[in-house]
Amino acid sequence: MTDVSSCQDLMRCAYNLKEFELEVYRRLSQTGPVRADDLAKILGKERSTVYRALQKLMSCGMCYRETKALERGGYYHVYAAVDRTELRKKLEHCVENWHEKMKQALISFEEGF
Repeated sequence: MTDVSSCQDLMRCAYNLKEFELEVYRRLSQTGPVRADDLAKILGKERSTVYRALQKLMSCGMCYRETKALERGGYYHVYAAVDRTELRKKLEHCVENWHEKMKQALISFEEGF
């Protein structure tokens, strides 16, 4: 059984996320592709606040943005969470990199810094 708290802690640590950014990811996972305006309404937050969280999640590779065309011209963006399987692979890679760095730090420590 997976400890949800541990998973959240891992994501928070690996990507330097705040609790609100994790909440945005959870909601994206639940709703599927959604506009930032609609997500802001769902979360009861300002659009700019949600947009900043989405930008952070995109930079971490936890969500992506698709551009949709309007029939009368113009466009809009929808945001979607990456699949949990893909996110797990990304997190495993982060943990493996961290583990290697810590092993190297221990070697440096043994060698006297």
